[in-house]
Amino acid sequence: MLREIGVTGGTGIIGLIAAYFVIKWAVKNAILEAHYAITGEKSEEEKEVEAMMAADAEKRQSAMDEYHARKEARRAAKAAAKEAKRAAGGNDAQ
Repeated sequence: MLREIGVTGGTGIIGLIAAYFVIKWAVKNAILEAHYAITGEKSEEEKEVEAMMAADAEKRQSAMDEYHARKEARRAAKAAAKEAKRAAGGNDAQ
């Protein structure tokens, strides 16, 4: 029957393996949700993920702060150079 629709033995095995992992993932998530609903506390895995996410958010914020500081420093240096050029040009005119 499977050969009629073009599924060979290798494709069937790959499909079964994929189905195994999808079902395993779904059961794991269902158990974690039930545990949280019953106890009201998060699992160790969820706590670790939240800690990693918080650390990542701190790194991103630090990188953004550094980017904005560099951008502001470049802007200030450019403005100072422009002011110096204007002042030098003004002295030449006198």
